[in-house]
Amino acid sequence: MTTTALLLGLLGAAVASGVGWWAKPLGMRLSLLDFPDLAGGRKLHAEPTPLVGGIALMLTMLLAVGWMLFAGPDIGASLRVHMLWFLLTVGVMFLIGLADDRFGLTALLRLALATAILLFGAAEVFEFQVSFLRFAGDAELIPLPGLWGLGFTLLCLIGFLNAVNMADGKNGLVIGQALIWALVLAARLPAELLPVLAALAGTLLVLFLFNMRGRLFLGDSGSYCLSAIFGLLAVFGWNNGFADMNADDVALIFALPVFDTLRLIVQRVAQGRSPFSPGRDHLHHYLFDRWGWPGPLPWVLALVALPNMAALIWPGTGLWWLGVTLLGYVGLMWAARRGRVAAAI
Repeated sequence: MTTTALLLGLLGAAVASGVGWWAKPLGMRLSLLDFPDLAGGRKLHAEPTPLVGGIALMLTMLLAVGWMLFAGPDIGASLRVHMLWFLLTVGVMFLIGLADDRFGLTALLRLALATAILLFGAAEVFEFQVSFLRFAGDAELIPLPGLWGLGFTLLCLIGFLNAVNMADGKNGLVIGQALIWALVLAARLPAELLPVLAALAGTLLVLFLFNMRGRLFLGDSGSYCLSAIFGLLAVFGWNNGFADMNADDVALIFALPVFDTLRLIVQRVAQGRSPFSPGRDHLHHYLFDRWGWPGPLPWVLALVALPNMAALIWPGTGLWWLGVTLLGYVGLMWAARRGRVAAAI
């Protein structure tokens, strides 16, 4: 399994390398380009940048899951069906994001389409539903029967989609966090899924390098694809590994972008704005205004990696590290906002 995971990791890296080297002609041919918006102050890149990172992710998933289904060791009929539904759901989410990158869908239409496919996938595959919870220190499971579990699952998946989409504003930010998520899930998920995670990690590592050089962006195709991949895999991992991890361990993996999204929703609603309206009030905007970019990127990635590493080393402490992550997030926001205010005076 280790050799296979290594080979699929190299395959994922090769796919991302091909997309990265051909990013500009690919973006131009498919009309997938993100143009600067210097007057608006939100898109500050120097030149039109290809939105093709999602293509590399989707190709990798097709190859990795295809190998798992048709060329790898027998995984059993049940897991085979689950992975087919996984690939279908991720593929449709990728297409929704791709359509938005190409044609510019309304926020309401994107939300409706994403809700429909995620609801369909979770309803069809019980392993993609959260039907119970258990937190550190709890001896008993908290049941979420029927529509309660399905509704909670959908809330989590849609919330995570928006968190990833909102966080994707600076080079390396989402891809770097996603690479950490893949490594953490590799320690949490059943061994049969290790080759898929290895292929994903290989792709993310190379995309990170191209993204840091400004050669490509994920685009909505990439953020929608990533959110579906990690959301579904996390739920699957919970259903198959809840004896060894708690619900707070799962929440810890994705805590940072979720914290920022919750703050944005509360802040914008309090200001009478739509939670989905654009603005320069994300964590990465404050960090950029205070210290530039990519200087603060290692701090953000450390705030994701270190608590998750600690939770793996010391099982049952996920809730404590979730609190540490929240304190770290609040500290970063306080330091960055204080600097922004001081600079404006």
